[in-house]
Amino acid sequence: MSLSDEQKIVSIMKDNYLYANLATCDGDQPRVRIVSPVVEDDMSLWVTTRSTSRKVKQLRENPKICLAFVEPPDGDKAATVIGEVRIIPDLEKKKRVWKLAPFDLYEHFPHGPESDDFCLLKIVIKRIEWREVGTGAARIYEPTQ
Repeated sequence: MSLSDEQKIVSIMKDNYLYANLATCDGDQPRVRIVSPVVEDDMSLWVTTRSTSRKVKQLRENPKICLAFVEPPDGDKAATVIGEVRIIPDLEKKKRVWKLAPFDLYEHFPHGPESDDFCLLKIVIKRIEWREVGTGAARIYEPTQ
């Protein structure tokens, strides 16, 4: 049984979450930074950050993002998410994503998901450009609305 495109994309993102880069806009200047997204099997994407970070300020002004997952060292597999961010204030969602994180969020937020400095970002996918090893050109995935 072959994997669906969605399953392949999720696999690329989960395998490379430590090598993800998030692009935001600071006025007319793009800004890129390394993030470690939480990727769910249903393709839900979350980014945790500090409420006081520059990225949150930029996203409040312009929620459009690009989030790239690239397999090191040569980028043979890659998935680039084009979409928007929603800042999620809901404590129950924060707690749920906190438990899903494949890394210890307490290292960055010692007061837990209830901390005022803990900010949860939901990535709303508009389109994903992705490729696998040896497939050549990028393929396009657009979620059904």
